[in-house]
Amino acid sequence: MTARPRYRFLDEIVSLTLDGTPQIEVAKRFDAGEDVFTGPLGPEQVPESMLLELMAMTGGHLIFRHLAGGLLPLLLKVPECRFDDAASAGERLHAGAALRGVSSVADGTSVAETEAWVSHDTRPIARARMMFVCVSVPGIDLAARWGAA
Repeated sequence: MTARPRYRFLDEIVSLTLDGTPQIEVAKRFDAGEDVFTGPLGPEQVPESMLLELMAMTGGHLIFRHLAGGLLPLLLKVPECRFDDAASAGERLHAGAALRGVSSVADGTSVAETEAWVSHDTRPIARARMMFVCVSVPGIDLAARWGAA
């Protein structure tokens, strides 16, 4: 029996476009009972670290699908990030990412850059520019394992 992960990084992929400028939009709701609310901000406010994680996961999903599941994107750095507002427990958040570029490196890896954002309804919450290193995982067919092919 396979154990089901306790935490879901994304609840739903709302839209995905791989033509032109690849973009993705996802939805996520942080329920009040989740472990993320046991920190210093208390049970009401989503920690900024989780909003950053949401943007990174959103960008990673976009890159993974853009590269047809052949390489695993790993967050490399966040050159720019800004938090404009707070997110509260129970709010249905929307996060999005647009691919700004992918560059191949001689050893078969790639570097990708995304612009990502989080909002609630029309209220902007966070924005970030993120860079990922995309690597192969020897012995594992990533596309088959996660259904990207």
